[in-house]
Amino acid sequence: MVEIRGSRWTPQEDALLRRMAEANVRPDIIAAKLNRTVHAVKARAYMIGLPLKWFKLKAKRQLDRPRR
Repeated sequence: MVEIRGSRWTPQEDALLRRMAEANVRPDIIAAKLNRTVHAVKARAYMIGLPLKWFKLKAKRQLDRPRR
């Protein structure tokens, strides 16, 4: 389980978040690596201006699945 932190984001965490998001790493994996919640990772990504396409990775993958 991910520990909830109330600490500020460091420049190093921002840089790692940006690199991982640009590499299309899923938000849940980034959250585990940074010891943050998925919500905190998505909120920070929005605050630092990451592209919206990154937020939709999971939804897009679900749409790409063939229908039965």
